[in-house]
Amino acid sequence: MRVNIGEIKDIKGGEIQFRLAEDWSELDLDGRSVHCVSPVVFTGRVIATGEVFLVRGTVVTDIETTCARCLSPVRVSVKADVDERFRMAPYGGGAAAASDLADEDDDWQEEDVREFRGLTIRLDDVVLENLLVSLPIKVLCREGCRGICPQCGKDLNAGDCGCTIDDINPRMAELAQLLNQQD
Repeated sequence: MRVNIGEIKDIKGGEIQFRLAEDWSELDLDGRSVHCVSPVVFTGRVIATGEVFLVRGTVVTDIETTCARCLSPVRVSVKADVDERFRMAPYGGGAAAASDLADEDDDWQEEDVREFRGLTIRLDDVVLENLLVSLPIKVLCREGCRGICPQCGKDLNAGDCGCTIDDINPRMAELAQLLNQQD
């Protein structure tokens, strides 16, 4: 995803509106596979403030993942608001210019501003970061999902499996026997 800012590069207060759509069908995020089942759509605008270009907008897509309890496929709509700042990367000069730039860079690093070169701002990383933050931590197929049986693996949403689950910690088994003898 890229936006060309050539029209507003030198116009303070200039604005470009955009709508970008890309197919990100397969994403591998931290070993967890996420399938985007609809295009990733970023609708937003770029505003030139003089030194910084503000990129603001909304990213939407639908993902398919698995339920955290029963492992059945689940489709989830994800929406993320993007509000990022970019500046053009400085081009190298002499030694004096490098020290001046180092001082400026310290100020910019305190402000979380990203750099770009040329007239195109690449938005892939920004979009991905904002989508990741917006993903639900635990996706469930439905609110009352019962999950799978820890012994036989049957989906408990489809019905009981008949397994007897002994919740007693093996280290406490002797205490359980004492309690059973008293009854």
